[in-house]
Amino acid sequence: MRVFKIPFDIKREEKIFGGYLSLRQVLYLMLATASLGILATPLNIIIKIFIITIIATFFLLCAFLKINEQNFDKLFLYATKYIVRRKKFKYERCLK
Repeated sequence: MRVFKIPFDIKREEKIFGGYLSLRQVLYLMLATASLGILATPLNIIIKIFIITIIATFFLLCAFLKINEQNFDKLFLYATKYIVRRKKFKYERCLK
């Protein structure tokens, strides 16, 4: 019967690839390199470079940037939900 160690620190991701990268980081790096597929489109080279730079930068930020121990992809998702979500406003007027 196999015995698996349970990590004590469940707030951190397990580094699977070479002990340096987690699965989430590898997936975002793969998406960043997949953005190079835009080079195959018949666009002007300046437009291609601009689009690739934006997409690759976003995925690299999602892979490696942490703000207050929170990953950028989660922060981006929370911010998007906050902006899109319908908000309730109650306006009460004092009649004094």
